[in-house]
Amino acid sequence: MNQETIGKFVAACRKEKGLTQKQLAEQLNITDRAVSKWETGKSIPDASIMLDLCKILGVSANELLSGERIDMENYQKRAEENLVELQQKANNAQKTSNLLVKLVILILGVLFIVQYGIGSRTSYFVDSISMGFILIPSLLMLLCTGYWRGFLNAFVYLIKRNHCPAEMIRDGANALKLVCRSSLLWGSIGFIISMVNLMRRHMPDPEFGALCGDISVALLPLFYSLVINAVLMPLYFELNRLYRKI
Repeated sequence: MNQETIGKFVAACRKEKGLTQKQLAEQLNITDRAVSKWETGKSIPDASIMLDLCKILGVSANELLSGERIDMENYQKRAEENLVELQQKANNAQKTSNLLVKLVILILGVLFIVQYGIGSRTSYFVDSISMGFILIPSLLMLLCTGYWRGFLNAFVYLIKRNHCPAEMIRDGANALKLVCRSSLLWGSIGFIISMVNLMRRHMPDPEFGALCGDISVALLPLFYSLVINAVLMPLYFELNRLYRKI
């Protein structure tokens, strides 16, 4: 069941009936923009008006979902195929919903930790230099490898699931993995550099209080990298699973 194929079929049947998009839309009590989206493959007719649309176009629901005229010999086979595809689409929609729920729970968990675990000490965990030390190299790696578009689209693929080419899903997963690895690498490097500088600074005359405060700042690059991985790695595994399935 392909949206573009269905859209072309709807357009062909509409023209056979001598109807414009506006006339078809008026008969269905919808906007002509909705009809245009069907015919360009951006969406498919809603189930609530599908039977009325089939009646107007003079086709069966099975033919509409198949995107072609079906002879009686293949009718039952195509009907079963369409039912299977509809069930798969429903399953994917449920998985997308579950993923969104997990992301919301993760965000709420982070907010809970920030509010009740860190509280008024939130400013202790904010350091623009440490953030830049991780984010800037990661951004440059995305730009240099050409994965920046895949990174942006990875979140779109997770929502759409259907109608996404396997190669694009793979690129999205690789982009997420690249950012995770880059953040860990630069977070570790930033931590090591900070610790070396601290040890050299405090070695002659160690001041325990000042040293502890400086170490807490030195840990921030590693902390940021772990947070990035905690958010992106579940998305990477989900995209990777989706790619293997396709």
